[in-house]
Amino acid sequence: MVCLDTSFLVDLIRGSPAAEKKLQFYRDRNEPLTTTAVSAAELFEGAYSTRGRKGDLEQVRSTLEHMELLELSLPVCERYGRLANELSSRGLPIGDLDIIIASAAIIHKQILLTRNKKHFDRVSELVAESW
Repeated sequence: MVCLDTSFLVDLIRGSPAAEKKLQFYRDRNEPLTTTAVSAAELFEGAYSTRGRKGDLEQVRSTLEHMELLELSLPVCERYGRLANELSSRGLPIGDLDIIIASAAIIHKQILLTRNKKHFDRVSELVAESW
């Protein structure tokens, strides 16, 4: 299973040929596609901040309605607490929202598809891919 990070979803909504090709790669393999509530919220934040708000909101909704949102469960929250402290103690913070995204991908045994692979590679137990 593949969890689509905000950066991938933004590129997909903007019509990036590379993102569309990567998405097709997973669809051809019947790979279930998911994202997180954090990524969904970030997409809506971006859509509400644009001039073409109505069209952007429709694009975000139509993109997200075909995906399962990974549950922000108690195990995800616990993994977040552990990762936040581990990364901080190593001097490698990645930001709270990205730690939540990483935690959800780990707990739900997902590959994280992101443009920010180098950033997420700081989380040793996370499998991150780019395109």
